[in-house]
Amino acid sequence: MTLKDWYIKKSLDIFSGLVEPYLHHFQNLKPVLLKGNINLALREYICMAVMTIVLVFSVEMPLLAFILAMMPVFDIPMAVMLSLIISLCISGIIAFLFSINPSIKANMRAEKIDRGVPFAATYLTTIAGSGIQPSEMFEILSQFQTYEEMTEEAEKISTRIKLVGMNVNEALALSAKESPSERLSDLLWGIITTIRSGADLHRYLQEKSRKLMKEHKRDLQEYSDSLGTLLQVYLTLIIVGSVFTVIVTSIMSAFGLGAGMTAMITVLQFSIVFLFLPSVTMGFIWLLKSTYPG
Repeated sequence: MTLKDWYIKKSLDIFSGLVEPYLHHFQNLKPVLLKGNINLALREYICMAVMTIVLVFSVEMPLLAFILAMMPVFDIPMAVMLSLIISLCISGIIAFLFSINPSIKANMRAEKIDRGVPFAATYLTTIAGSGIQPSEMFEILSQFQTYEEMTEEAEKISTRIKLVGMNVNEALALSAKESPSERLSDLLWGIITTIRSGADLHRYLQEKSRKLMKEHKRDLQEYSDSLGTLLQVYLTLIIVGSVFTVIVTSIMSAFGLGAGMTAMITVLQFSIVFLFLPSVTMGFIWLLKSTYPG
């Protein structure tokens, strides 16, 4: 048993009875957990959240009260009251993070799936053209790790068909409902409709892959346009602004402003060159990579 499994089990043992009467208030999280690929039941997730909040509060409040009480500006009642307020605020933040975590993961998965859907649809078109049965198409697709999250979705469909015993339409429909990506859901529902109507699956996938590839090209064009704007902002405000600030402060220090002011200018210049610029540049690179639709 892993540490995570043990933690979830303990959370259920301690808080399952407490959480059960209020579980219906969190039903909106259930589909989001599936879309975020969080392999926990709703009860397990809520119990784990409560366990985390209680543990953090139990450790944090007495520790903060002790630290604050050691300071001469706080007496013991004030230290306890302040630590209680801070601990409650932090517990609220943890609860909020647990509530939005499934949505964040679902959105991240949706972006990754959207990137792979056009290429996966093109590959499915090739497979369908060879006359392979729809039940085997997704098993073949699941073997290609290039498509990342799309590969996982294909593996789910293949598992439901081969191990769970669902037919193709049932497996596709369930995956379409659980998928966080509208593009993938639309593709899967289209495959279901085509199979049920007895139409040409290869032709449908061919037309759909062309449409998805056009959308992908449009996303790349929009990214290219936004990239030009971001680069202008980065070069103008960050690079030029930083260089201008360093030059101006260097000129100011040459007028003999005093040892204290000179030291402050030196610290400011050091912070800009060795802290601000590297941090902003790393953030800029992360932004470019996270928004890249390739």
